[in-house]
Amino acid sequence: MRYYTSLVVLLSSLSIFGQTEDLVDWQFTLSEDGTAIEIEATIATDWVIYSQHTDPDGPIPLEFEFTDLSGVELDGAVVELTKPITELSDMFDVTVMKFKKKATFKQKLKLTEGKPNIKGTVTYMSCDATRCLPPKTVPFEVE
Repeated sequence: MRYYTSLVVLLSSLSIFGQTEDLVDWQFTLSEDGTAIEIEATIATDWVIYSQHTDPDGPIPLEFEFTDLSGVELDGAVVELTKPITELSDMFDVTVMKFKKKATFKQKLKLTEGKPNIKGTVTYMSCDATRCLPPKTVPFEVE
């Protein structure tokens, strides 16, 4: 009986350990005049995400992909409004650009016709001081 109890406890702890919480909360909002998507990332304490412009030999950079654009065209690239922290990473042994706690971004748009509807994904990598999680892709839709 003790063997079975230990086995159940072990399997339960493995399944709990294997689950990861959402470490980054993403908010995508269309500006009032419809000419920009405002993006905000709220990052869990002690975790970071990396800039779109970090060293290619380092972590997976942040990537925004727009897959369906109705009523709009993209006007340039996504701009990082929050200044990233630039430092040498012991984990990657390269200089990285990263964000802690909050990061804001903006994608300018050109209205073409009708009501704007934008779909896409954001892919990012989260790390703390000792480990990194696999890259995660989150879908979004802005109307």
